[in-house]
Amino acid sequence: MNKYDDLKKDIDKALTGAKADIANLGKVAKEAGRISATARDAHIIIDDIDRQFEEKTKLTKIDIGFLFLAIALQVARQYLVTNFKERKGDREAAKDSKKTEKKVFGRETNQERADRMNGAHPWYKPSLQEVMFNPVPFDITNGIEGLGGAFEHRAKTLGHDPILGYIFGTANIATATLTTWNLQSFHVKYAGDGVLRPTITNNADTVKVFESAIERLLDEGMEGKTIIAASLFREAMHLKSDINSKVSLSVPFAPLISPEFAKSLASYGFDMANIAVVGKQAAYAALINTIVAMIHRLMHENNGGGSLSLYEVRTRKILLWSNVIASASNLIAVALMARFGSPKKALEYLDIGGLLVTLYRIATDTQFMKKIKQEFLEKEFYNAVYGEEYDF
Repeated sequence: MNKYDDLKKDIDKALTGAKADIANLGKVAKEAGRISATARDAHIIIDDIDRQFEEKTKLTKIDIGFLFLAIALQVARQYLVTNFKERKGDREAAKDSKKTEKKVFGRETNQERADRMNGAHPWYKPSLQEVMFNPVPFDITNGIEGLGGAFEHRAKTLGHDPILGYIFGTANIATATLTTWNLQSFHVKYAGDGVLRPTITNNADTVKVFESAIERLLDEGMEGKTIIAASLFREAMHLKSDINSKVSLSVPFAPLISPEFAKSLASYGFDMANIAVVGKQAAYAALINTIVAMIHRLMHENNGGGSLSLYEVRTRKILLWSNVIASASNLIAVALMARFGSPKKALEYLDIGGLLVTLYRIATDTQFMKKIKQEFLEKEFYNAVYGEEYDF
């Protein structure tokens, strides 16, 4: 091969490379032109992507069926299940608890009752019979200045605290004592003609109250354990009956600040009966939302399929709109009942817990939908600019 052939090969190779470079330059110029046009029409593209998102997350006929179902369930809950019930008087509220106690403890014989009424137990050591059948020692309205009155004695005795009561009240029942809001304790005896009434007799040691309760549990065999179990059961029954009464119980721990503070909260409706109803309203509203969301998710394949993220936006829309509509209708209905009927009766149907759930959904669902929409816009704009697909 001569020098001429080598030179020809080099020239052909150079020409081939130049043609390739020219072709690439054409592609680059074409791509640059496309990107330039995309940038120029960015607002049009974004508007189009926005319309695509609204179209893909628009509720279908099946979704609308779920929406009406969710609204119906929430409205039915508001008026049939979680409304504020009329409270009972103290005696009437205690009847169900007493019936339960009789089923558990049975009935004492006349001799056992006579022994219980005439006996005098050692300090901190009431008998099992007394623990089971005597009135609870902290349910007292006389013997200490200021304990009179239904709410006063409940706010000033820790056995009536909805949470602390399980500690202090159980120990008080097991030791026949009473502990007040400022952690002072007193011995309680029972006296009366035919009806035993708790009466404060002497000061007691609060530390000793708990030491004695622990001793009964650990050192008195099966009887001591039975006494503690019976005390805990009676505490639970007593709190249950008091919560459902007209006076109800104070907010947990409020008496530790001061009984006056607990009473002030109760005067504004912040007592355990109302808190329990609001909690029930919120729990049931959230439960309905969860059930609707689960069933709607199971319908994914038969309800358009597609991206699970976009499908969840539709689920969130159903829950959000159903909660907003149910809460709005409740507020309107209560306002109309108050205007043309009894304001007190109208407030029994105010769905405070459901309204709180609605506010939570507004905050979280709108944030979620905003996040998904932003991701969708980013993905589609990326595709428009680079002409490539990536998973969403």
